Amino acid sequence: MRFLQDDRVVDTTSGKKKTLQVIAAGLPRCATSSIQEAFESKWLDLGPSMHMAHVYPHTDRGELILAAIHEKDRATRQKMVRKLFDGHAASADFPGICFIEDLMDMYPDAPVVLNQRESPEAWAKSFGDSLSFFYSLPYRVATLLWKQDRLQSRMARECNAYFAERFGPNPETGDRTMTNNTAWYAAYNDMVRRAAKARGRPLLEWQPRDGWVPLCEFLGRPAPPADVPFPKVNDQKTIRILKAILVARGLLSWAALAGVFYAGSLYAPGLVGQGSSLLSSWLR
Repeated sequence: MRFLQDDRVVDTTSGKKKTLQVIAAGLPRCATSSIQEAFESKWLDLGPSMHMAHVYPHTDRGELILAAIHEKDRATRQKMVRKLFDGHAASADFPGICFIEDLMDMYPDAPVVLNQRESPEAWAKSFGDSLSFFYSLPYRVATLLWKQDRLQSRMARECNAYFAERFGPNPETGDRTMTNNTAWYAAYNDMVRRAAKARGRPLLEWQPRDGWVPLCEFLGRPAPPADVPFPKVNDQKTIRILKAILVARGLLSWAALAGVFYAGSLYAPGLVGQGSSLLSSWLR
């Protein structure tokens, strides 16, 4: 299942390895999975594309991202980011959103697509309905026993802290989380526009309803036939299933751990006694 396993083989060592050719800079819940599928389609041929779905299953990538988010030295951080994006032809979603300016500087020939929702309010509702759960204490407690899930929770919180440091609290509510934060949505998109303009970088503002044509024209690729629909990946449904699996897995792990402790409380004294007798016999 997407987000739980990733069996792609990404060439990071040969002379033919891919380098970043396009940066989809939009926030999560801005059709990031749909635009990733478009990048990786035969029409655009810009795969593999980095996306959160290809981070979650890999604890080493999660640890590298956390280290890079905290790294203040630009050269050191970009070395970490390059290791993460090596072999990828495109980027969409997290972790790219935390390193947009680094990616623009590191890959000066990569045009930027600012993928967006139809409104800040639509984005905030979509984010709140699907991703806010991963910031919650119940999720963190339920999944505490799985390193993969602990890392995901930390990445969500550290990304949130990065945005809070950069854009400040929500001026309307004082909130310092991404959930329902239309102010951060606007501030982030403005930051992307300014960063691209400052670097003389081509930027396409795009929404899913725009479809193939402007995206293909911007990337210098021929558009597919008119009867080929633009990908529509329903991550909302996937995330609902993912939540259920992660929570169930976490709770079963807690139940198993409780069972071990319960069994230990029942049988440990007897086992200790038997072990002492055997040890005494052996010593004699």
